[in-house]
Amino acid sequence: MKRAVYIGGFINGKQLAEGVADALTVYYDAVDAFTFSNAMDIPNTIRRAVQGVDVFTHSAGMLALAGTNPNRIAAFGPPLPTTPLALVGRTVRKTVRMHTPGIGIQTRADVRAVGVYEAGAVAEVFAHPKGNFGRLGQVAAFNAVHAGIAAEQSGIPTSLVYFDGDEYFQLSAAQEAEAVGGGVHVQRIPGIHDELALRPEQTLRQVDIEQLL
Repeated sequence: MKRAVYIGGFINGKQLAEGVADALTVYYDAVDAFTFSNAMDIPNTIRRAVQGVDVFTHSAGMLALAGTNPNRIAAFGPPLPTTPLALVGRTVRKTVRMHTPGIGIQTRADVRAVGVYEAGAVAEVFAHPKGNFGRLGQVAAFNAVHAGIAAEQSGIPTSLVYFDGDEYFQLSAAQEAEAVGGGVHVQRIPGIHDELALRPEQTLRQVDIEQLL
């Protein structure tokens, strides 16, 4: 049986994680889904869950892979070095753009998707405030390029997928050159930071997921 693991991003709730996992079942027989806060709280469980399988992460979810040995990694919009204050400021811009027609809302179905996203985020904040905001400093300090190169050096094929309209993390030309030079596969696709959570099926088609497997 071909299995995969998905780890969601910062304050992305359980329903969102399960939505992405459901989209991944087109390519896998079974997909285990974890939220960011949950995955960070149970490192031993995550280590066992990802052993020898393909792993997909969104945003801060890549942090949970430290010390693990998956078959391969596909990280969507993973963190690049910044500051906690900058992340807070970018959240305001991200929220506005998520509600903007033509950007976050492209079809009628997206209205519901944004509503589900926000409901899940609010529930996750109240359920696990420390598990998310208590790790804001770790998220801000994380360097997905360095983590990807380290994974490649350990024999784990790694892909970093960045969105052209990502409000949090924009991969510079120098960072991309460093990643590619270290053997990391880099893809850039249209979308906002939470594209994978909002439109998982469409995003997976855009990235041509077969190239990552």
